[in-house]
Amino acid sequence: MPNFGILFDLDGVIYQGNALIAGAKESISLLRQNNIPFRFITNTTRMTKRNLVTKLKSMGLSLEINEVFAAPHAAVEYCKSKGYKKIELVVPDRGMEQDFADFDLHTDNPQAIVMGDMGNQFTFDLLNSLFKKILNGAEIVALHKNKYWHSGKELILDLGAFVSALEFATEKESVVIGKPSPHLFQLASKPWGLPFKSIFMVGDDINSDINGAYNVGMQSVLVKTGKYREESLKRSEIKPDYIINSVADLPEILPLN
Repeated sequence: MPNFGILFDLDGVIYQGNALIAGAKESISLLRQNNIPFRFITNTTRMTKRNLVTKLKSMGLSLEINEVFAAPHAAVEYCKSKGYKKIELVVPDRGMEQDFADFDLHTDNPQAIVMGDMGNQFTFDLLNSLFKKILNGAEIVALHKNKYWHSGKELILDLGAFVSALEFATEKESVVIGKPSPHLFQLASKPWGLPFKSIFMVGDDINSDINGAYNVGMQSVLVKTGKYREESLKRSEIKPDYIINSVADLPEILPLN
């Protein structure tokens, strides 16, 4: 039985835009051949996990749906733990409502607002509506708080900018569910029964991926693809354990036989 496992970010590490990153498929195949446990943890909230797996398959990478662990599932567990019955789900893919089927999603007075990235659907009217509900007592549950992401063509504002605007206006802090919160890292790797120090986290985001891994005691691997920026690395006090050009180079740093 292998004595280490690997968690991967997806967007910017395995794929970018509508194409796999060169070498990603080969690296995953090598892990399968060596029976190395791995899983993908993602802050992506623009599509359901099933649609994400379908998208990857169309690019040439076949995954099992349980190989992907996404922030919405951790949000469901959080809202249940708080005893919430009524929530507002702010996500662009309405198929995600199936994951929150145990809650009343059609209410004018939610106990929590679960926020994903709405992209250009983040209008003034939407933000102002959320602002008033938060003032009325709703908790902000952010599926993540990423500053920006890479669309495959350019850097684009991400959910964190809009969550921060609502925090500023309401003077209330959000609860962040996705990376770098420990929730996703711990839940995704729990079935392996491995110590965190034996798990590699491979990501392109110095804050959500690398800092998140550091906070739970995992080894961090920063790739120079996706949203990686040299200046962000230089400014950051967070130092990855490894820096590689892309996921194609991952096998070089793993303790394979």
